[in-house]
Amino acid sequence: MQINLQNVGRDFGNQIVIKGLDFQFEEGKTYALLGGNGSGKSTLIKLVYGALSLSYGKINHRQGNTMLAADEVPFKVSLAGPYLELIEELTAEEFLAFYTRFRPLKKGITIAQFLNICYLSPAAQKEIRNYSSGMKQRLRLGLAFLSKSDLVLLDEPTSNLDPEGVEWFKKLWATHLENRTLLVGSNFDPNEIEKCEHQLSANEWRKA
Repeated sequence: MQINLQNVGRDFGNQIVIKGLDFQFEEGKTYALLGGNGSGKSTLIKLVYGALSLSYGKINHRQGNTMLAADEVPFKVSLAGPYLELIEELTAEEFLAFYTRFRPLKKGITIAQFLNICYLSPAAQKEIRNYSSGMKQRLRLGLAFLSKSDLVLLDEPTSNLDPEGVEWFKKLWATHLENRTLLVGSNFDPNEIEKCEHQLSANEWRKA
């Protein structure tokens, strides 16, 4: 998916978070969105897939030669972020059965395979609320990489992962991103951005 941002801005009252951003994310490329806490990384990610409205400007999404309607975009995006809510009263197996009624997994990936890839098979019958923070993060990252999508959005993806989990994340990226466009918001963590082909820093979307 290609994403074209034209003079994009987002304000929260008197707080200017994104100001006059012109940028194009090319189809099949990987991008690091770099900035410290409160710099607007999450806001930019949410604007890209339509979870937040623009204060001004325009965002166009294109797949090949086809322009996508705004209501089509969320169904072509997969996301992992700290604000991605899980239904914690369900077991992982129940949650995935519910999730896949609306969003299919990648071709050839079953629920059992998903759980195995995410090292969650032994806890498949455990309610998600009883998962550790690292297990929940692996579930979120699994949804991002193993769902059928054309754009993968990651917001601080190594949060709550121990060193072993970070290595698992890198392998998941290497094995399952394929040729999709990817944007990753990061506080300059090399584990999150070392494979990104391009970078966009906060001073570019908060320019005076």
